[in-house]
Amino acid sequence: MDPLLILLRLTHILLGAVWVGMMVMNVVFLMPTLRDAGPAAGPVMAGLQRRKFMVVIPVMALLTILSGAWLMMRVWGGVDGLMASRPGQTYATGATLAIVAFIIGITVMRPAMMRAAALAQAMGSVQDGTERATRTAEMERLRARGALFGRLVTVLLVLATAAMAVARYV
Repeated sequence: MDPLLILLRLTHILLGAVWVGMMVMNVVFLMPTLRDAGPAAGPVMAGLQRRKFMVVIPVMALLTILSGAWLMMRVWGGVDGLMASRPGQTYATGATLAIVAFIIGITVMRPAMMRAAALAQAMGSVQDGTERATRTAEMERLRARGALFGRLVTVLLVLATAAMAVARYV
């Protein structure tokens, strides 16, 4: 029994499951509901920000990726060992999909959603109708961008999870 290996697998699988589950929950249920709620969604978004939601997901994702990389080194001896078998190649495909999802999430989706949330919070101080309309349009553009890339990230994560789930059987 290797306690480090057990800890790495637990970290990788549990945090990965939470990462994927949270993304599916957000993309399929939460974001469409908030979009339908219109301005009433503001307090919900503010609550998510206070609870560091947009920090927790990337941290979990990063820990999932790092524990997976460490597992690859311990179990497969690195990339060469991983790529020497079909199961290893399938794990590598899943890892690549998850890393691409993480990069898109951090560089495109998260900034768009953070900027939209900041605009929504600042909206209360805007009195001018033209300025309000301009900010609302920008918020909607950013939310649409975040939602589009959120769907892409979610699809990539579901595919990564599927690859990881079946890798040992291919």
